[in-house]
Formats: sequence, C-alpha cells, structure tokens
Amino acid sequence: MTPVDVIIDSREDSKHPEFKVKIAREGLRVAVQELPAGDFLLLAPPGRKQSILVERKTADDFANSIRDGRIWEQSKLLQEAALQEGHRPLIVIEGSLEKLEKYRNWRVQSILRVIDTLVLDMNIPILYTPHKDATIAWIIAKAKNLGKTEEKRVVKMRVEKKPLSIEERVLYVTEGLVGPTLARRLLARFKTLKNVANASTYELMSVEGIGEKRAQEIYAIFNTPWHEPGLGEQA
Repeated sequence: MTPVDVIIDSREDSKHPEFKVKIAREGLRVAVQELPAGDFLLLAPPGRKQSILVERKTADDFANSIRDGRIWEQSKLLQEAALQEGHRPLIVIEGSLEKLEKYRNWRVQSILRVIDTLVLDMNIPILYTPHKDATIAWIIAKAKNLGKTEEKRVVKMRVEKKPLSIEERVLYVTEGLVGPTLARRLLARFKTLKNVANASTYELMSVEGIGEKRAQEIYAIFNTPWHEPGLGEQA
C-alpha cells in the first residue's frame, strides 16, 4: 500500500499502456484498477482540493458516442461516481472537432448542443487537447498541481485482474463496434459474433437503435478486406 497520484482504469490501461509508462516516467505514482466510471482518477490530498475523475474521448469516439447514445449513459455514470466519492467529473476531448465537420459531415451545431448539455445541464466541464501526448502532459501537470504524493490517498499499486470469460470477451468485442447498449441488443438478437458478422444490413436494422447507416458500417467492418496501412492492395 502506498500513496498514489493517478489511478488508471484497467480497461484503459490495457488499450493504452503508454499512459502509465509516460506518467510514471515523470516521477508520479500510478496504480491500475477498475474504476466504476471514467478512465483516470487524479488524486488530491484529503480535505484539500477535490480529486478529478476523467473520461477521455478522442474526437471520433465522442462523435460515435453521440450517434449511438452512449454519451448520456457514460456521462451519467461519470457524474454519479464523482458525486458519490466527492470527486470532480471532467471529460477530455482529444483531437479536432473541426475534422468531424469537414471529413465526417457532422453538423457542428449538433455537437455543440451535446456539449452545452453536458456543461450547463449536467455540470460536467470539458477540456480540449490537440492529441494524446497533450492529454498525457496535462494529466502529469494537473496531478502534480493537486498536491504532494505522500499526502495523497493510499491504494494498492497493483491489482490482480481476473481473466475475462468467453461471454465477457464476446460482449467486449461487440461493445467496441456499437457501444454497451446496442451491443447487448445485438447479442440478444443474433446470439453469437458469427451471426452478427453474417447478418445482412436489413437483418441488422431489425435491432432497435440501429439505422441504415449504422447497419452499413457494421456490415462493412466484417466484410472489408484488411491491408497493411501504406502498403496498398497487393496482388
């Protein structure tokens, strides 16, 4: 047991281990645990400043979470977890929202309406960073600003992670396609990933919440040949 500056959610750490490496390299103590919500918890000394519970999203992930509705589920969980533990919630959006309008045909006012609801109605501040390294730099600077390591909460530096069951792996893969809510609906309808992969766009649209555009995207994921980026298609 030792005082810790930053707790990284175990799922975020498994996808982006570079956060732990780079934060620890700056002399901060990092623990990896499963958080009830959010991706990072920046700890403050008890009784002084508030710890900060951070949900990190790339601009693309933010747009996808708006489209499938999971932004509201995730934000509510973030808000409730922060309130329960006395933390401050924060959403970090990483990357350019301008590119969503330019390359993905998003209407900027639609994105801004979601943002103003999060900030004004749900009282969740939003911080923008240009890229991953900037997010890491902010986490390091803010963790140091919150107080001295030795004055912070004592937690286990490491936790043993139970391996995921087959059912949990199936759900995890499906959530990567459509988010947690639609993942459960897809699996309830098709039962297996194989059946989802073999489904037509028409069959996919029979699932509540999946329209024609989302169905076409799911179909494309399972039916588009993969090529090494930059190498092009080889004969």
